[in-house]
Amino acid sequence: MPEPHPAIPITSRRLRYWRRLQARLSPFQRFDSWLFMQVNRMPHPLAVNQLMRFITIVMNRGDGWLFGLFLVALYDRARGRAKGWKTLWRFAPVLWLTTATVEFPLKTLFSRPRPFTQVAQAVLVGAIPKNHSFPSGHSASAFAGAWLLSGYYPKLRPLFYAIALLVGFCRVYLGAHYPTDVLAGAASGIGLAAFFQHLFRSHKM
Repeated sequence: MPEPHPAIPITSRRLRYWRRLQARLSPFQRFDSWLFMQVNRMPHPLAVNQLMRFITIVMNRGDGWLFGLFLVALYDRARGRAKGWKTLWRFAPVLWLTTATVEFPLKTLFSRPRPFTQVAQAVLVGAIPKNHSFPSGHSASAFAGAWLLSGYYPKLRPLFYAIALLVGFCRVYLGAHYPTDVLAGAASGIGLAAFFQHLFRSHKM
């Protein structure tokens, strides 16, 4: 895994641009940038970078949720139960639709630049993301998955949301998102998941 690095070389001209840009931000936007820096400029030991990158790779599009459910389905099948497979088939379409809605229409609508293009001294770990920043797709799929799975396995709700929160933290730590991107991703993920789940259930009725 790569060591942390400034995503864009910091020249005196670029630093002046960043300072002018920051001066035009609202107080809330400046607070968002400040909070981003508090997380993003934490120490970045290689082992932690590797762990954070692993989490975001596994949870991209909510794949980690699907893999976990697949293992549960296999376990249930071995014990003669069908709950795991039923949950997987109901869960997957809602998660995919939620993630696709955030990654394409919503990101295109808001077109917010990534923080490493706007914040001086921002650290980016890993490849430079190619799409927009707001809302966070990782956070949307993480919280959508946590919300959906909590309905099927309510006793594990704290674990599901702890995983989702960790995913959101990773995205700021790695330099890919502002904190407000993560919050918006969480809210849109839960909201869209609830909408699509209701849509599927209504259609079946």
